[in-house]
Amino acid sequence: MKITRKELLLKSRYTWSPDQSPPSSASVFGDHFVFARHDGPQVLCMVNKLMDDSGIRYHQLLKIEEMLIFLPEKRLTHLQVRLWLLRNWEQRMVLR
Repeated sequence: MKITRKELLLKSRYTWSPDQSPPSSASVFGDHFVFARHDGPQVLCMVNKLMDDSGIRYHQLLKIEEMLIFLPEKRLTHLQVRLWLLRNWEQRMVLR
């Protein structure tokens, strides 16, 4: 099941261009494309890719979105972001 823009829980935090249609697949943003955590279509693709590839379920959507907002670095590629999320999935988030 693919998540749509309407189903994102923090959708108001992301930028959505009126003429920007959401990409139909996560392959639009390659693994080495720098991830922009506030770009709605990129977040949507990242969420769908994580859910497809790693067995993360729909009821965990808020956790994915929160982790994406609080990434430790600003210039990570899509691949680096996915690996960071999977590596830190079981960790508690501590905001300072």
